[in-house]
Amino acid sequence: MGRPKLLLPVGGRTVIARVVSALREGGVNPVVVVVPPHDDPASEGVRREALDAGGEVVVPESRPPDMRASFEWGLRHLANRSVPPSTVILAPADSPGLSPELVARVVQQATAMPTAIAVPVVDGRRGHPIALPWSTAQDVFGLPADVGINALVALRSDQVVEFAVDDPEAVRDLDTPDDYRRWANPDGSTR
Repeated sequence: MGRPKLLLPVGGRTVIARVVSALREGGVNPVVVVVPPHDDPASEGVRREALDAGGEVVVPESRPPDMRASFEWGLRHLANRSVPPSTVILAPADSPGLSPELVARVVQQATAMPTAIAVPVVDGRRGHPIALPWSTAQDVFGLPADVGINALVALRSDQVVEFAVDDPEAVRDLDTPDDYRRWANPDGSTR
């Protein structure tokens, strides 16, 4: 991308600011953002944008190798609260199309079924964000080192409740320059 993707502008805001705002407006509080370590050039910018959007920031000592490691950092942060949350909402930071309405639907499902792993589904594809009961989220620490969060969801398949959404952003993220071009120019223009 030529620069940190979480700091790319989309619709007048950075990707990370859009995601944090969507989570907060959708009913998630607190929103914990695991940012790159201090020695990473993107650290300060991502930290500032996440804080300005209302997030809480966790800065690990070294770059987490994957989403699971970032999730674990966030869980440890939440565990230090006087009362941990009953539910954890997990969303990739590179999902600039995440809407408050989609987040609110996930929160609503989690509230209605507090022991379920609530997963939005678009045309048969599982998306984000997902909601996990706190006790289930803690099980990530007991997984083998070489598996991700999807393994936890598979292991707890009896808890998974899928619900259909008609929001394609639930299954989209920002991984390539072509993805970014679509986000930066949603009307197809060549600005």
